[in-house]
Amino acid sequence: MTDTMQAEPPREPTLTDVLTELREFKANVDQRFEQVDRRFEQIEQQFEQRLDKLDYKFDTYENASDKLVRLATTIIIAAATVAILPSAFQAFGPLVTQLVSAGQ
Repeated sequence: MTDTMQAEPPREPTLTDVLTELREFKANVDQRFEQVDRRFEQIEQQFEQRLDKLDYKFDTYENASDKLVRLATTIIIAAATVAILPSAFQAFGPLVTQLVSAGQ
């Protein structure tokens, strides 16, 4: 074998080589971190939008529920009035008649 055919032994990395590799690694990590940060911001915005929609729906249902409670209360009071007033008038009728007769 001749000297030109022999492979050169691997060269030891220099401090500059190590520094270059570290800078490339840091740049890759920074880039990946930025990607993750952007994705997190997107997810956060989507979450906030969904939360806003849920808040709106909850407020709408709460308002509707309050109105239904008022309507039910009104119906119950009206039904009770219709059920009780005739009996009350029948009971108070003779009393009112006696008071009017006694006053004459």
